[in-house]
Amino acid sequence: MRKIADNFEEYALLLLFPLMVAVVFTATLARYLNLFPMFWGEEVARYIMVFMAYIGAGLGMKRGAHVGVSFFTDRFRSVKIRLFLEGFRLGIIVFFCGMIMYYYRNIIAHQIFMGQTTPALYIPMWIPYSAVPLGMFLVALRAFQAFRETADAIRASAGTPEVK
Repeated sequence: MRKIADNFEEYALLLLFPLMVAVVFTATLARYLNLFPMFWGEEVARYIMVFMAYIGAGLGMKRGAHVGVSFFTDRFRSVKIRLFLEGFRLGIIVFFCGMIMYYYRNIIAHQIFMGQTTPALYIPMWIPYSAVPLGMFLVALRAFQAFRETADAIRASAGTPEVK
């Protein structure tokens, strides 16, 4: 179970990307060969791509692929200052993700209240909209994990024991 939780983004993208390719390929083939109308294929592919983008943001945070300011923090030799700056960076990321999740809660609640559905699939519109808070939750979660790893690395470079 821990392996699944640690690699959720990889597994989700491993499932979603081939699914999107298969849907687009099938819809294109069906359209050009006049086999059957697949009017919902474009909508499915779009929603899968949106989920992939937000899940991918969490994966980028996990792998440290987002633009960082380590060139600035690495200039400081003091462990306390470096830990403070990393904590400040974490605070900004978590605040940003929290604000987006807070305001998206209202948007999703409005979608549920209105009962709006997607044009082709007729699924509730709040399902595609839930990609944003899911992605922000993953980014915040992986930011906490990255902070812990960075703090341990900073302490290790200074010879300070790790905190468990």
